[in-house]
Amino acid sequence: MANAAAKKAAAARQAAAATYFPIVAALNLGYLFLRLVYQWSSITASHAGATIALVGLSCISYKGILEDHANPIPKGDGKSEALAGGASLDLLGLVVVMQYGTVFISDRLYWLLVVLPLWGVWKIYSTFFGSKGGVGGFMPQSSTGNTEPIADETASENANSKREKRAARRRQKWS
Repeated sequence: MANAAAKKAAAARQAAAATYFPIVAALNLGYLFLRLVYQWSSITASHAGATIALVGLSCISYKGILEDHANPIPKGDGKSEALAGGASLDLLGLVVVMQYGTVFISDRLYWLLVVLPLWGVWKIYSTFFGSKGGVGGFMPQSSTGNTEPIADETASENANSKREKRAARRRQKWS
């Protein structure tokens, strides 16, 4: 069983790589080309360092996207599927905005790099204290706006009826 899961993860990673590698490579090569063409005379050591940092961040986000495809986190409600790539895809979008913004608009867009630590803090906060208001049921939840229990009750009733039907089928199979 564990080998099958590893094969499935490797196949998902390979499919994601086939999709995202050409995109990320084209974005980075286009950025480097435009950086050299438009700003060759004004490149300084700090610009070169920021360029390397942005290309490195896009590579980190690419690896994160591949890992998110290989190890998806299922949603509990079963209704909505999270976009595979998650936070890494957000990071890639921010990096692309910074890359092409610094080429076409202004070098002051490098200040958007300050957003990355703030974004990371927000992601950590939303992981632990997100929309449900508690850390896995250990922290107290707010009691305002409690409209969810009706939907949760019907969903749990449906899930319980499905479980009962499966259990009945298994009992018939083994009888």
